Amino acid sequence: MSFLRYLKENYRLLIFYAVLMTFVLAAIYLDRSNRMLNSNILYLASVSFIIFAVYLFSDYLIKAKYINGLKQFGASKDKTPIFPQPMEYKDEVYAGVLLDLYDFYNASLKNMENQFKENNEFMTAWVHEIKTPITTSKLLMDNIVSGSDLPSSLNEEIDKIDDYVEKVLFYSRCDSFSEDYIITEVDLNTLIKESVKKHSIIFIRKHISFVNEVESSFWVDTDKKWLLFIIDQIFSNSLKYTSTNGTIKCSAYENHKEKVLVIEDTGIGIKKEDMDRVFQKSFTGSNGRNVNSKATGMGLYLSYKLAKKLGHDITIQSEYGKGTSVSVHFPKWNDYYITKM
Repeated sequence: MSFLRYLKENYRLLIFYAVLMTFVLAAIYLDRSNRMLNSNILYLASVSFIIFAVYLFSDYLIKAKYINGLKQFGASKDKTPIFPQPMEYKDEVYAGVLLDLYDFYNASLKNMENQFKENNEFMTAWVHEIKTPITTSKLLMDNIVSGSDLPSSLNEEIDKIDDYVEKVLFYSRCDSFSEDYIITEVDLNTLIKESVKKHSIIFIRKHISFVNEVESSFWVDTDKKWLLFIIDQIFSNSLKYTSTNGTIKCSAYENHKEKVLVIEDTGIGIKKEDMDRVFQKSFTGSNGRNVNSKATGMGLYLSYKLAKKLGHDITIQSEYGKGTSVSVHFPKWNDYYITKM
């Protein structure tokens, strides 16, 4: 910082000094009872000016050193805001504001990095998943024989592709959820039938019985499209881990706080040590490693995340070797707004 720049920034002090000295010298000179010689008055003015000039120059050196330190920080590659010791209270306030901005920037950057990492991991897993049904479909198309059951197998592979594509679409849109949902009354029974129809090929191929105990016109407040995706993922998981000739049952009940949809299966169940992590992203657990090695752990993660955004909840009860029960909870409207806040 140049000395001229320093004087420009402290012009108020210079004006104050000029006014003050003019007043003091005028009072001394014009006072008739004052017998001070003109030379003494000039001496007094000169000494005060020298003292003031020394103060200005000293203050300039101190502030110039401080500003040069800030400039060195600005020119360094390390942008961690470790400032020189604040000279004044305003410098301390500025440093505090900059530290808050730095922390906010770091938090935002970390969030973006985590989001990018999640998206990259999901897309990598999705690409690997979708390769299998595409390859299988090509083989089936090359070997279709009239009268064989290959067309049904082909339809099953195409359904898998459709499920994977739908999963990645919902994943990409879940962060902009607030822009694309409408809460209306939805009939659970109709939604369940629609989902079962979508998975009918697997139900038939594995000879899995479906029992629907949900009453007609069992209405819940939700978004139809997002809830259908959640139910689809639950059915998909149940079908993966339920053996041939097994059973999947749907039921629903209501109490004073909520309505609950329950989807039960007679599959292999979930081990106790995996229960606390079933809704974590990419967690496949023991079943994903030993039974279905192609599992990505995204279905339940997305279902849970979307349910929370809708103000719903999902809970799981399971006994390994006996089956799993997944419950979707729909709080009534008097609790719905509290849940969303």
